[in-house]
Amino acid sequence: MNTLIQELGVTGWQVVSLVIGATVLFWVFTLVISFFGQRVLVGVSGSSVALMMLVGAVTARAMLGENPTMTAGIIVLAVLFFWEGVFAFLRRHMHRSTPGRDARCVLQDGVIDEEALRHAHLSHGDLVVRLRRAGVMRLQDVNLAIIERNGSLTVVRAGQPVDDEFLADVEGVSRK
Repeated sequence: MNTLIQELGVTGWQVVSLVIGATVLFWVFTLVISFFGQRVLVGVSGSSVALMMLVGAVTARAMLGENPTMTAGIIVLAVLFFWEGVFAFLRRHMHRSTPGRDARCVLQDGVIDEEALRHAHLSHGDLVVRLRRAGVMRLQDVNLAIIERNGSLTVVRAGQPVDDEFLADVEGVSRK
């Protein structure tokens, strides 16, 4: 019974510490992923998986403190889900007022826009790998390549018609 109480028990100051720690680490981790995310998360390599696992383990250990308990884990998870809910709300209701978060054209009519790639934190090589994954083997076969808000790549083949409404939120597309 004593072990059960130890496993469940946290003091008020520990709760405050858990909430602050989880919040700070969530925001730091979110900023790091927003900067490196498309390269680390989309082009999943062995080193990317190892990095994410180690970052997750270090972050979890830092959030849970010296003696992790089930209650501490529940509190930290609640804080993380709270902040994710805040982000989901902001994404739904504030997207239009956030500049630079629209989809971005990185290739048009076979020509790569290097500035758009830099803005998306992608290299020329990253784009080529994604195009190969989409079955593209020649740049001239691509009418448009668009990096979506979530980091995925949409490829519109040359000769494929596109309605204007599908390009309304895409930055960098020159209309003909």
